Amino acid sequence: MRLTTTEIQYLSLFSKVTGAYAKDCLVGRNSVVFVVGQGEMGAAIGKKGANVKKLEQTLGKHVELVEFAPDPVQFIKNIFSPANVKNVNIVDRNGSKVAYVMIDPKDRGALGRRLDSKLRLARLLASRHFGISNVVVT
Repeated sequence: MRLTTTEIQYLSLFSKVTGAYAKDCLVGRNSVVFVVGQGEMGAAIGKKGANVKKLEQTLGKHVELVEFAPDPVQFIKNIFSPANVKNVNIVDRNGSKVAYVMIDPKDRGALGRRLDSKLRLARLLASRHFGISNVVVT
């Protein structure tokens, strides 16, 4: 995984503001997603979300946090949080890994349009960290 100069700068700022470790970040036009080290989500968020708010003000972008997990199934569940992911099944299809994600129908409806952005995020992060070529919500 290669990081751009901008991503490295954002990771440095994240660490200074929160005191937590971020393993990765994705910088979009209007948002930034930080992959927070396992067990560091509380420090990253801060008391009453203070750290997230400060990052959003400093960067002028929406900030989203995803907790890293060394297990790809748990990591994918973390990406779709707070939705209730019932099951993640990773299958090898002709030499490439595909993750099939089953989300509780009530949560799927509640996610609405955010489901598409969560799916794109899951595809990017699962590929970057675990070599999973596709993520499909069933």
